Amino acid sequence: MPLFPAFLDLSHSTVLVVGEGPEADRKAEKMAPFCNCVRRCPYPPTWTERPALVLLTEKDHPDNEALADHLLALGIPVNVADRPELCSFRFPGLIVRGDVSVGIATGGKAPALAALLRERLENALPEDLETILDTAAGLTARLRKTVPDPGERGEILRRELRRYLDQA
Repeated sequence: MPLFPAFLDLSHSTVLVVGEGPEADRKAEKMAPFCNCVRRCPYPPTWTERPALVLLTEKDHPDNEALADHLLALGIPVNVADRPELCSFRFPGLIVRGDVSVGIATGGKAPALAALLRERLENALPEDLETILDTAAGLTARLRKTVPDPGERGEILRRELRRYLDQA
């Protein structure tokens, strides 16, 4: 069954990255733009403030299964590197351009495919996507004031945004 792609507001949350090494560094770096606080700690993890998410980054750590079970019992979403069967969420391939975020997941079956798809999509997206987003937000606000019919408003918006994307 496919995974539901949820986009979470973590701006007032702490994300706990557990482990040492390049995988922990990479995950902490990827999470930094999305949350108020990325906290790093070695195994076993400890926290004073309940984390919104926990990333266990050492795939072969002997405590991963017990930790994942414990976190899930507490209702804390957990991701275990290279162990999809222990995860309550998958860490997606990410493309971030300002406030535009695209996440690609393969249900944990083929992370390399997600990475390749991310590369292709990244190359296909316009570099000035943030500018296009700002234009879209402004146009949406103006249309809400001047075009009362939501269907007509949506058609105008899509037509104008297609024009912007075609020029990008």
